[in-house]
Amino acid sequence: MKQIRYDKRVSILLVFSSLILCLICLMAVMWFKTGEEASVGIFSLAVTLIGTMFIAIELKNSQNVTCSDMLIDLNNYFHDSDRLMKVYEALEENAVRPDDTKAIWRDVKGVEVAQYCTFFENLYLLYRHHIAEIEDLDDLFGYRFFLFMNNAYIQENYILPTSSSYVQIFELYTAWIAYREKINGSTPGGERRIPGYNNRFSDRYLRDKLYMHEICTDDMLPERDISLKGRNFKFRRLKFEDMASIMHVQERAVASLPDTDMFFALSREELLESIHLDRLAGIFTDDGRLVAFAVIVGPRGGDRNLAAETGADPLHTITFDAVAVDPDWRGYGFHRFFIDRAFESMDRSGASKMLATVSPDNRHSLDNFAAKGFKIIDTRIKYGGLKRHILEYEAGRR
Repeated sequence: MKQIRYDKRVSILLVFSSLILCLICLMAVMWFKTGEEASVGIFSLAVTLIGTMFIAIELKNSQNVTCSDMLIDLNNYFHDSDRLMKVYEALEENAVRPDDTKAIWRDVKGVEVAQYCTFFENLYLLYRHHIAEIEDLDDLFGYRFFLFMNNAYIQENYILPTSSSYVQIFELYTAWIAYREKINGSTPGGERRIPGYNNRFSDRYLRDKLYMHEICTDDMLPERDISLKGRNFKFRRLKFEDMASIMHVQERAVASLPDTDMFFALSREELLESIHLDRLAGIFTDDGRLVAFAVIVGPRGGDRNLAAETGADPLHTITFDAVAVDPDWRGYGFHRFFIDRAFESMDRSGASKMLATVSPDNRHSLDNFAAKGFKIIDTRIKYGGLKRHILEYEAGRR
């Protein structure tokens, strides 16, 4: 059995944790009069830090504490915490009933989710300082960790909106997913099933550290009220918490087409990437329903920018990647409206060229692009066997 011996890192961990605990307690006393919720939140985080202190104390008091004993104590702490168990139960219920997401999470507070996350940040400290390896953590905590990290609601409402604050969690995730996939080989549902695998953070996402980009925050897509054909709408940049609505509109748009090959749907991974790096904007009704969205890939390298296959300069080229309109809301000119917004992005980013792809059978989209000055420059087989025109617009053509 693996043995862990006390060294300087344990003393550092003990002192550091003690200082943080003292600071949090002082803050809690100062903020006590500001409201019960704030006080409870502070103390919940303090309780989590006690878990780390407990580990350090155990190591300090014994020269031969086993890794297994330490993790069992930490596991007992998890099960004894009402707040951690409340989040865990919601995660398990959500995995079984994904259609009831809003109802399941309605009574779960942000501070409870934060405490669950903090628990695994503490596990990361154990891993980073070689107190425990991923193999040691996996048996007891792997299921709970992936159930949390791969939950779409948690991602979109807590992790992704401030993703750069979760660097330690993503470092742990990168190591842990690599360990699981090494065991599983080419079978995701192998020896170590990964809960929520369809919503996992991809190798590309982790390799490029996209979590360091919380959201593209420039003024190219300012929120505004718009009127199209006598109807009032709201136009704004889309956020991570809009993902469920984005996917719903795209699914409805594709399902309503006479030939589904006319539209190549973007994956959830691609949409999340564009919220991080590009311009993803939507049109909403007055009651907050998303009815159309467009994706404009900014002037950057990578295969999402069509400059990569046309020989254009990616730093001076943007790509009108996709537009989707709910079938109940067609006829308001949303497509041409989005093209005009893409022109604004093009002008402000300093790009000199815009590219797009359209199915030859999609006469409506072709007419919209032609009316705005786009020209067909090539026809290719893309997206796994689909025929597409490549359209180009150069600055000054309007």
